[in-house]
Amino acid sequence: MKPEPRLSPRRGFTLIEVLVVVVIITILMSVIVAGFVGADKEQSFRGFAERMALRVEMARDRAIQTNHEWGVFVEPEGIRFAEFDPVTGEWLERVERPFRIEQTDDDFRYSVKVEAYPGQDDLATNDDEDLPAIVLFSSGEITPFTLSIEPYTWQTTPWLISSDGFSRTAAQRGEQ
Repeated sequence: MKPEPRLSPRRGFTLIEVLVVVVIITILMSVIVAGFVGADKEQSFRGFAERMALRVEMARDRAIQTNHEWGVFVEPEGIRFAEFDPVTGEWLERVERPFRIEQTDDDFRYSVKVEAYPGQDDLATNDDEDLPAIVLFSSGEITPFTLSIEPYTWQTTPWLISSDGFSRTAAQRGEQ
């Protein structure tokens, strides 16, 4: 006579165990995706600040090449580049690439702190004319400045773009 085969215990997972694993995976994925979304915004913000520092350096180079002073007008909603025309005594806004205002998905708030520079009054022909916050001289010098860029839409540490007047313009993270 043959012995009866033993029933082996069932192998596998219960429905509850599978659901618990699915919930854990869902929570982990949402944390990872949220981390990437924030990092993407921060990376975009960093790139914008570094491009702005590069634009200032390009305007400085253009001032040296053309032997004309250039200026950077800093307004709360944007930055404009201009070239000083010594014949008319006016600041002519530059709108060609790379000096036109860059369109971004986020709105930024700009503020600048500058040191006074010699000859500042010589660049204006009358008292009504606005002077740029930052002047890039044809000698290669630049108004010592610190430009702060902050996003309107989320809270983060601002990017600071600065130069001491002689060294290359640099972007770095920090409090103003």
